[in-house]
Amino acid sequence: MKSDQVLVIDFGSQYNQLICRRIRELGVYSELKSHKITAQDIKQLTNVKGIILSGSPNTVTDKDSFVMDPDILNLGIPIMGICYGMQLITHMNGGVVERSSEREYGKTEIKTDGSGIFENIPIEQIVWMSHGYHVKTPPLGFIANASSESCPIAAAFNEDKNIHLVQFHPEVEHSVYGTEILKNFVFKICKANANWSMSNFIEDQIVKIRDQVRDKKVLCALSGGVDSSVVAALIYKAIGNQLLCMFIDNGLLREGEAQE
Repeated sequence: MKSDQVLVIDFGSQYNQLICRRIRELGVYSELKSHKITAQDIKQLTNVKGIILSGSPNTVTDKDSFVMDPDILNLGIPIMGICYGMQLITHMNGGVVERSSEREYGKTEIKTDGSGIFENIPIEQIVWMSHGYHVKTPPLGFIANASSESCPIAAAFNEDKNIHLVQFHPEVEHSVYGTEILKNFVFKICKANANWSMSNFIEDQIVKIRDQVRDKKVLCALSGGVDSSVVAALIYKAIGNQLLCMFIDNGLLREGEAQE
């Protein structure tokens, strides 16, 4: 059975991998995709239950800021925009994004109305903010459902389009109810099933490797880092002695570690 999945579209946030990790910890597969992914690309994937747009160090009003395929918003798949993701959807759909009077960074108290992704969690809560711009006017059809002292629209949603926007970062531990917010999105909004685990992932990859390699040999460049070591271990588990590893000393190991 193919696992349900939630895609995370990467706009350069330092937290983008963390978003994927949080979703996987909920038992739902999550994969990071480039902001260049198209709606057509997503249609080719199976069991996509939701899409999350990451934050970014960029500003949506900059000439060279990252954009995305607007047709993704018309796929009928629930979407959550985090920070830059919130501002990008706003900017693309006729809303107004403006520079904040002061940069909001750190733990911030917000007040919600308990709707959408805030269902069944405290109305007042601490979240992690990191932004110099904010949404002044949400797009047509969006309703604000959270605010902070310096950010009148800390969250908004469009129920008809199933799009949910937050100015803060629910994926970091400093957002006290961040996990509950992500759970609401993944399970209540996206209707995803918790049918994925790392052991299932390993088993699936082993099958894929065996199908691809068959009776051929595989040469693996092994540097001793985490990435190449995990790849080598996984391939060896799949095809055994058909794998030949070549050690590449890239000069980044600890002293004496290459010889060891």
